Amino acid sequence: MGWKYFIKKINEFNDLVALKATLIIATMWCVYAFAVMVMIPFFIPSTTSIIQFISSAFLQLLFLPLIMVGQDVQGRKSEARAQQDHETIMAEMAELKAIHKDLHTVMASNGMICINCSNSIVQSDNLDISK
Repeated sequence: MGWKYFIKKINEFNDLVALKATLIIATMWCVYAFAVMVMIPFFIPSTTSIIQFISSAFLQLLFLPLIMVGQDVQGRKSEARAQQDHETIMAEMAELKAIHKDLHTVMASNGMICINCSNSIVQSDNLDISK
């Protein structure tokens, strides 16, 4: 357990915090809470300066980078899923190609000739079978 292990764990923790915070902040409930917060100075004028400080300094400086990091984490996870899907599809395609090759071998051994494989037209003597 060297430094790389601890750095990896810290990065995993940071990603988890950013992801959870993004999932919480990017909700309509958070929008409603901010809307209520913005309305407070209309009812209690003495709170104007503190609300301005909270909204301009605290929320913008904290939440904007936090959401950006959370979206980056979501993007990386989405990319990993897309890569995994691609690998699965390519493996299935290779399997289908092998089955197709075996089908051609069986058809040829039974006297069936594939006229146009791209259109899936199979001909045996006078029999045409089309998709």
